[in-house]
Amino acid sequence: MKKIYFFSLLSLIAVSISAQQAVKPTVPPAEDNLEIEDVRNDLETNFYSKRKYSNKAFGDTLFYEDFRAGLAGWTVINNNPNNFVWEWNTVYRQGAFSGTRTEIKSTTAGNGFMSLPSDFYNTPTPSTGRVGMDTYFQSDTIFITPTPSVWVTYQQYVRFCCNSGNRLVLQVSTDDFVTFTEFDAIDGLPVNAGNTTNTVGGATNIINISTAVANAPNFKVRFYAEGNGRYFWMIDDFAVIEGVENDVELRTPYLEFNFDYAYNPFYGQIPYNLFTPLPLSGFVYNNGSNDLTGVKIEGDIFHTASANAGPGVGLIYSTASAPLPLQSGVTRDTADYVVTNNPRFVPTILGEFRVDMVATSDSVDGNLGNETYSQTFTTSDTIFARDDNGYAGGTGPGSYVRNSQTGGTVVGDRFGTMYVVESRTGNGGSANVPTSITFAVSDDPANIGVEIVPKIWSYNEDSLFTATGSIAAAFAGGEVASAFIPYSILSTDTNTLLTLPLDNGSGVINGLDSGQYVVGWEVTNTNGGNSFEVQEDASSGIFQDNVTCFIDLAHSPGWGWVDRNPVIRLNFGTPTFIGLNNVTNFSTEFNITPNPNNGLFTMTVTSKETVNYNVTVKNMLGQQVYADLIAVNGTVTEQMDLTQFEKGVYFVSLENGAEKILKKVVVK
Repeated sequence: MKKIYFFSLLSLIAVSISAQQAVKPTVPPAEDNLEIEDVRNDLETNFYSKRKYSNKAFGDTLFYEDFRAGLAGWTVINNNPNNFVWEWNTVYRQGAFSGTRTEIKSTTAGNGFMSLPSDFYNTPTPSTGRVGMDTYFQSDTIFITPTPSVWVTYQQYVRFCCNSGNRLVLQVSTDDFVTFTEFDAIDGLPVNAGNTTNTVGGATNIINISTAVANAPNFKVRFYAEGNGRYFWMIDDFAVIEGVENDVELRTPYLEFNFDYAYNPFYGQIPYNLFTPLPLSGFVYNNGSNDLTGVKIEGDIFHTASANAGPGVGLIYSTASAPLPLQSGVTRDTADYVVTNNPRFVPTILGEFRVDMVATSDSVDGNLGNETYSQTFTTSDTIFARDDNGYAGGTGPGSYVRNSQTGGTVVGDRFGTMYVVESRTGNGGSANVPTSITFAVSDDPANIGVEIVPKIWSYNEDSLFTATGSIAAAFAGGEVASAFIPYSILSTDTNTLLTLPLDNGSGVINGLDSGQYVVGWEVTNTNGGNSFEVQEDASSGIFQDNVTCFIDLAHSPGWGWVDRNPVIRLNFGTPTFIGLNNVTNFSTEFNITPNPNNGLFTMTVTSKETVNYNVTVKNMLGQQVYADLIAVNGTVTEQMDLTQFEKGVYFVSLENGAEKILKKVVVK
């Protein structure tokens, strides 16, 4: 789908100032999304992600509350028939998933703060299942001197659970909540992430509420939590302050590696031959009370020093967007989506790059710190990676529930993440041939013994935007690459990067045409109902476009998208891991010569340690045609004879309780 379609839709959709968020309009039908824990129910894409400003004054304080008087001046409301409510406290009441957490280290924590201990309320889990919060605390009327620019600031300690459709928001009203304006209160945190390590002083969040209360003499506020059933939210030192006259802010900056698509991933690493012209983009906001002119995004790209590329070249590219005017938020929504001009960036060398972006205007900015952004990426010879090598945790089919049944326990479960292939040299060809998929296997022991097949599926987002469009239709192109032989996860595979070869499918034979693909795995054996999962990258996940990670639970077939960034890498050619750590699982060298052959070949196995292996040979149908047991201490050579079998592809494997090594043999 060309971006011109995206902009034509964008022009038809009003961005609600009452929500203070920019919404990407091209989304699949709601029925394609899994309405389950850890999966977003609302398919609207929220581009609103404010920057933090730690302990920074913007002007005179108009109102201040440190909760030293408890709930005096505030009211707690609960919409659920229970006592799971906001509370005033001086300690944090821990639960099963927050046993190591303490109270917020805000400036005045010692005299009390507001706390919503969702985890405590759900420990142990009620018989009816986890209970989501539906509670808020609300101020009495706050009187201020009318001013065109009004901000609120507060210190908070929060961990967001467990569905990005949950709401942790600030609501502001000038008519006692007959109507109100709603703002994101947790700074765009991704699911299962926290906002701070809870250092002294807490984390200060600042929100411009001018669109709701500019020039108003009084108003009320609410901190409202809906849906979150785990973790916590603590708030202290709330203030209303006078804003600034001139303030341009850069929100949701993005490197649009595949600009011609409505949904395009962010890459931490991208093969040189698949790197297409790169624009820089973002939403630019006018947060001040004055109109602004000459508003634009400027960007510089540097080739930086690295172990693989040497000292770096330095500044190699500069760009800017066309200047535009932005009115103040008093008169209309203040956001504009801005994309830098041509010519766009295309690297001429491999290595690591840093992108520096800044939003500017013709006026002197009165609030420095929210207009800049930096991001790094690497160009490699073979590796596509959406993560930035800072991953942890785990995600996979077992993290989700559909029709009251947990995923990950049924053969046929699928999971994958999107890559867009656009070759510099045209469709197909050797530069576009996928050779393997790398999985950052989590440390969960339930992975052990689960059997998976690495796979690539064709994906076409154009199918989402027809009258009968659906994610299922987007997957109509089917499977384009896989492995002939499933792989059984070993204990030594956990908490490592596991690379599995691709040797079957049209994509392997002919290369991948330009387009979108979903790269992942299918479960072929659950080992008694266990699940396979990979680690996820929450840090780069903040920047990932939604509708780019997918799941298909076999017990209730049908693809849906999930709000995650699993560490699944796609390799072209012989994998050379530039800038990313790779853990090899094998201490044994295993070679077959000649290959291809006429059925007669030599198998050589070398190990510095004494080790026993079961040797098996299977055909393309998975039928075993040979089996043996060998002991290796040094080098063992065996002559193999498959001349009595049909010509074709065979797979020779060495396997014991610690590792499994697989080689493909072609018999002509």
